[in-house]
Amino acid sequence: MASIDISTFRDYEARGLLTCRAHPTGDLLIWNYTQQCQYEQAWDEVTIQSRGLITTSAGVIVARPFKKFFNLEQHQGALPSEAFTVTAKMDGSLGVLYFLDGQPYIATRGSFSSDQAIKANALLSEKYGGSMGLLNPEYTYLFEILYPANRIVVNYGDLEDLVLLAVIHTESGAEVDIHAPDALKEFAGLFPLVRIYDGIDDIAQLRAIEEENAEGFVIRFQSGLRLKLKFAEYVRLHRILTQCTARTIWELLRTNQPLHVFLEGVPDEFYAWVRRTREELLAQFSSIEQQCREVVEQVQDLPTRKEQAAIVLKSTYPGIVFTMLDQKNYHEAIWKLLYPQASRPFAVDEEV
Repeated sequence: MASIDISTFRDYEARGLLTCRAHPTGDLLIWNYTQQCQYEQAWDEVTIQSRGLITTSAGVIVARPFKKFFNLEQHQGALPSEAFTVTAKMDGSLGVLYFLDGQPYIATRGSFSSDQAIKANALLSEKYGGSMGLLNPEYTYLFEILYPANRIVVNYGDLEDLVLLAVIHTESGAEVDIHAPDALKEFAGLFPLVRIYDGIDDIAQLRAIEEENAEGFVIRFQSGLRLKLKFAEYVRLHRILTQCTARTIWELLRTNQPLHVFLEGVPDEFYAWVRRTREELLAQFSSIEQQCREVVEQVQDLPTRKEQAAIVLKSTYPGIVFTMLDQKNYHEAIWKLLYPQASRPFAVDEEV
């Protein structure tokens, strides 16, 4: 059976290049590369295959997902001069189907029990329970997990589903062409298939396409090389939506900078979230400011600092009140009190 060298993988884990999470009940481990690995570009045969790779504690491979694949612009050297297929790059979470005690379950790229994995298993059971007996334990089935609460950038509406991306023979790593005529009879009857783009035989054709409300393409060459190409508008929106947190808005308000840079062409839901977050922060600022002003008005005519302090020190924000009394800038002190949690309007993609 195909296996990994556990000691090598544990060494990579100790070096901060991989994470390893154990299954809550079974003898399974899931391996995933880390942000440190991405930052250091520490790609080799160990890290590149650790993209949701599931093994036993002894190293036997139980589920074999995609290897890490890169943007078209990151590819080193000439592209292969061979046939390729093009499918949609979907904007959800990767689901890796594995078998435990003969039953199929789905993990995400780094977890057996993430929110996305829990939702995927519910969909697998509730929506496709009657088909699960048709799944072949010798293969790894890979899905895009889509549901509204897991939105990243692309809006799929109310869709809740598991879209089949690929099927890989777990032992050998050979990939099945799920869009081939003979395979369609099997796989199209089980799950919805990722969209395939027919009639494209030139990468330049792909570069010229820009679709709305879509992420981009996955290009798979006949030799197995996978590359991705993302639409420019998706990249722009992804940068805004995933980098803008409540703390971003707090910082812009604190430094009196405009918010319009985040509101050009973004989804309505994002605009509403930015506006609501801004209004909440400003309301909190105004409330604290007003409370402190009331104390200032109460004590400002007292003859001595000692008499003022006897009252001010009993207030909620004595430091800010004293700053107001001294006619100094108190805004920074209030903003520090309002430093928010780093919440975002939508989910964050596991893989940018």
